[in-house]
Amino acid sequence: MKLRITSITTAEVGELINSATTVLEDRLRPLIEPRDYGGGIQQFAVFFVSVDTDPLENERYCIANNRTSRYKDLLTSEMVRFVALAVPVDPAMVLSMSKESLLFLLQDLLLKELTTPAFALPKKFDKLALLADLRASQRQSCSPS
Repeated sequence: MKLRITSITTAEVGELINSATTVLEDRLRPLIEPRDYGGGIQQFAVFFVSVDTDPLENERYCIANNRTSRYKDLLTSEMVRFVALAVPVDPAMVLSMSKESLLFLLQDLLLKELTTPAFALPKKFDKLALLADLRASQRQSCSPS
């Protein structure tokens, strides 16, 4: 299953979030992409939403991006089924953290959001296996080298 991690942010926090999402995507891709989590889902997309300190404003952006759908791949012309999960992040928290702390926060928030997503995932999509893999990655990244 392909993995894509990106963000919807203000300019003030965009660079900070993008640097952390790039590291997170690079860390998770080798673990997630070889796996099939069922339900015919071919891509898992994560949007970290850090637009406003008002949780309701962030939630408005999340609602628009939480979904299961499909799109036509421009290169192959094949239909791709995906799950997109939006994760709200308070911009004030982003600005107060080191890059490494932000990386751990984003992964924690992703786990929490996937545990109880704001929308119904496809019935045959194995959310528990994906959660287990994400938690394993988190434990590995916390281990001393």
